[in-house]
Amino acid sequence: MNKRAPLSFNTEKVTTASLTPAGKTSLPSNAQTEKRENAQSNKRANTQTKKGRAGRQFLAAHILPEAAKQFKLLAVQRDKTTQDMLIEAINDLFAKHGLSRIAD
Repeated sequence: MNKRAPLSFNTEKVTTASLTPAGKTSLPSNAQTEKRENAQSNKRANTQTKKGRAGRQFLAAHILPEAAKQFKLLAVQRDKTTQDMLIEAINDLFAKHGLSRIAD
């Protein structure tokens, strides 16, 4: 089994000689253009959505499908987003353990 590169692996040492020269791919030219346009639109979408997430960290859990469905139904019944419901739950957990309600 090969060892993985350490997390401190320096990517600057990777040479670009193995890259295919621009315009020299096996894709037809219209597919290249479409692929490039999709990549640009995805990049724009990502930069627009990340503005509200600056300084935030993603937190997730794997739960049973029934629990996820029940959670989403509760969010709809309360007219809240699942994000708001999760923040409320985390704050309640903090309060239960005598910690500050700092989730925002």
